[in-house]
Amino acid sequence: MQKGSRLSQIFVLFFAPVIVFSLLFAPLISLSSYESLNAVMAIVGPKSISSLDYEEGIERYKNLSRFFPNYRKKGSLHAQVIDFLIDRAVVDNVADEESIQVNEKRIEAEIQKRMEAQGISDLEQFKKAVQTQFNLPYDVWLEDLPYQIKKGQLLQIKVSPPLPSEQEVLAWYNKNKSKVGSEFKFREIVFSPSNASIDEESRVFNELTEIRNKSLKDPSFFKLVASGPRNESRYRLNGGLVNWVPTFELFKTHPTTASVLSQVGGPGKISEVFRDDRKRYCLVYIEGMRPTPLDAVRKGIQGFLFREKEQTSFEEWVTNTRKNTSISIFDPIYIKEHSISNPEEKYNID
Repeated sequence: MQKGSRLSQIFVLFFAPVIVFSLLFAPLISLSSYESLNAVMAIVGPKSISSLDYEEGIERYKNLSRFFPNYRKKGSLHAQVIDFLIDRAVVDNVADEESIQVNEKRIEAEIQKRMEAQGISDLEQFKKAVQTQFNLPYDVWLEDLPYQIKKGQLLQIKVSPPLPSEQEVLAWYNKNKSKVGSEFKFREIVFSPSNASIDEESRVFNELTEIRNKSLKDPSFFKLVASGPRNESRYRLNGGLVNWVPTFELFKTHPTTASVLSQVGGPGKISEVFRDDRKRYCLVYIEGMRPTPLDAVRKGIQGFLFREKEQTSFEEWVTNTRKNTSISIFDPIYIKEHSISNPEEKYNID
């Protein structure tokens, strides 16, 4: 009995310190790890940026950085991510001051508005459209949407981008005529098969092929057929003539025809037989081709230039607001890279 008691005493004396050490220091190790993740790297006004914010911001920055101007991509990736988070915090602070709230209902309303603007009613179709338009995973786009909403509101109440001048519109048009495309004056012949049989499809195709071959030798033959009763074109009474239409306008209603015109070439060229978007067999004969006139694309150019000015003006506003914001930096890598002598940052992005 005494022997058992002595063994128990030895067990207690030997293992008790180990147990006490584990109980005392294991929570400290966990706490240390937690504090490391939540270490404050910067304070921007009333908002702090933690190590956890930085870790989550790396992928966001990598996905979005191609949309940023080059002058915001200076230094190491580490410093660029911190600058990205500081800029976002600056915008968040001003949005809070202006009572701009972006909750779940506001996000849902914004998505619905964008779907309606694009004529899309199915959410999955909209997700695919977003991925195609922005070349971003939908989840990344959705995560950034609250910032874009705030940006849109602040553009209205804090930033006043100037409207593009007529000189700027003209200069852009002269420099980018190849981008605005061409407009065409052309005749079209349209035949529809009477049924869906292969024989009927082949008959119509062969008939138009023969018309094309004859028209290559005698262009007036094309106009003769285009004016005849067999032509189903809505312009038949005018000899099938479609008078000067920009390809971007034609693309809205007849994308296949617009594409074919762009590939055929200049005046006097006749297309191969093709099927349009209504599964009809068609031929087009180009009578004229010229760069799309400025008046036809003026509004589009003005909109494009204004969006550019909006972006530039907003970037300048963020830079100026940042300079007037109390910002303290505690990240040693950033401090060393920017030669900051004290935590209080006076960072000039220029």
